[in-house]
Amino acid sequence: MKKIATIMLAALMAALLLAGCGTTTPPANDTTSTAQNTSTAQPSTTPDPTPDPTPTLSGVVKTGGSTSVSTVMKALIFQFQEDNKDVTINYEENGSGDGIKNTISEMYEIGHSSRELKTDGSEDGLTPIAYAIDGIAIVVNKDNGVEGLTKDQVRDIYTGKITNWKEVGGKDALITVVTREPSSGTRSAFAEIIGLEKKIDGNPDPDTAIVENATEANSTGAVQTQVAANPDAIGYMSFSDADATKINIVKYEGVAISTDTLKDGSYKLKREFFLLTKDGVTLSAEAQAFIDFIMSDAGQAIVKDNKLLPIK
Repeated sequence: MKKIATIMLAALMAALLLAGCGTTTPPANDTTSTAQNTSTAQPSTTPDPTPDPTPTLSGVVKTGGSTSVSTVMKALIFQFQEDNKDVTINYEENGSGDGIKNTISEMYEIGHSSRELKTDGSEDGLTPIAYAIDGIAIVVNKDNGVEGLTKDQVRDIYTGKITNWKEVGGKDALITVVTREPSSGTRSAFAEIIGLEKKIDGNPDPDTAIVENATEANSTGAVQTQVAANPDAIGYMSFSDADATKINIVKYEGVAISTDTLKDGSYKLKREFFLLTKDGVTLSAEAQAFIDFIMSDAGQAIVKDNKLLPIK
């Protein structure tokens, strides 16, 4: 009897031991342990798509025209090329007439003019973009002595009605009239503002109105050089290029030219500088960027730094 009890006790203890060491199968719908045994998900090795970078501007932009804009245009070109190392702005100085003509023919993407376009149809198809206001300075030799001229006196000198400096308060000497070449925008603007009488199709024609024996200069700088070298000479030129150490700038209608008198309108002998583009022609990205720069705050600051009035 004791032996049987011992056997039963041993069997019971074995059963209890097996129950304590056994594993329990989780319910079929319990995914917790399965998820916990799954390795941590790794990020995708496929790179995210990135937008294309902004294209770098590069290439050559052909421009040309007015020589009166030379100083400010070279300053604008310098800064733009500093900011865009792979772009070259090619600026040919050959007068507003060529700037207009060569933009019409598409030789230039951008033309430069220091006068308004004619209204007789010969210069249709262009869009002018004004970016600066410039005064036209009346200049004489440093030894001349005349300090001011009226509009009528300037007109009479350039049409040959007044030929001697003593007629306008100067010394007894024949006046040497210096003018710009026929294609010059400064010449056309000067003729229109002064009121030279002869006109063709409603437009001033300085080729016939200005005295025949006038000496022609083919650039703003050439006007200054010729006046500086001749004590009896008179000329007109862009104020932004006039060097008062070489020539005297006379008052016009009693007003001295300055950025202040141009701004307040008291100095009347002035004109706008224009960029020209051809209608219907899509500009290159580089040409459009250059125009945008000129019209930006940075570009207009350069305009102001060069004795011109910003248009904005």
